[in-house]
Amino acid sequence: MPRGKVVTDGRRRWARITTASSAILLLVAVISLIQVSDKYIETYNPEENHLVKLVPGESKAFEIKSSVAISALRVSDGGSTPNAELTLTDSEGNEILGRKPGFLDVDRISSDKKTIYSPVRVFENIEGQFTLNNQGSSDLWLVDDEESLNEIQGMWMYLFYFGCCLGSPIGVVGLVLAIMVWTDKRKLPDQFVIIEDGSVVIGSLQDGNAVDSEPAVAPSPFVGDSSGISEIPQEEEEDDSWKGWDDG
Repeated sequence: MPRGKVVTDGRRRWARITTASSAILLLVAVISLIQVSDKYIETYNPEENHLVKLVPGESKAFEIKSSVAISALRVSDGGSTPNAELTLTDSEGNEILGRKPGFLDVDRISSDKKTIYSPVRVFENIEGQFTLNNQGSSDLWLVDDEESLNEIQGMWMYLFYFGCCLGSPIGVVGLVLAIMVWTDKRKLPDQFVIIEDGSVVIGSLQDGNAVDSEPAVAPSPFVGDSSGISEIPQEEEEDDSWKGWDDG
């Protein structure tokens, strides 16, 4: 078997294995997410779980021991992110700027799934006493993301992380292998077998030239003899009688 064919078959086998594994892992992630979805919505609903809630123009002091991340949220239409319009200062009056929400700072929804809360500012690794001032025209919520995450940790969340973190990259590998197999298949020349002058010839439609040939088995010289043995016909003995005639 040609080496290129062996490589293509190996890639095809691994493409099937990785694709099937990715599908199973992602299915596990989906099932796990369904199991924790209700708890997730309840825990991450700012109306039910928040540090501070401020109406427009209100200011309030609060204390937090330690948190990896705290998010400020406002009600939105699910499209553009509302303006932050807030100030957070520490006990000495220094303003904490925080950062803009990133890709992982997703929207939250209410328990009735009608209200959407969008992060407008994220404050990381803070502790101590702070004062939050709402300078906008809508209500403002401040939630502790670390505490919310700790409340939903469990077997199903670990399975969700496991399925997502492994299933996605394995699926990408399977897709790349499938593309490589498809490319190799297009590169392989079409071959055909013909018999020419008693030889078996493997030809290629790519350039019309024979790429391999094997001599055909010569017919048995003993065909037609039921015993399987046939004498090779001997040449007739030369007749020398004319020599005597010529000598008289």
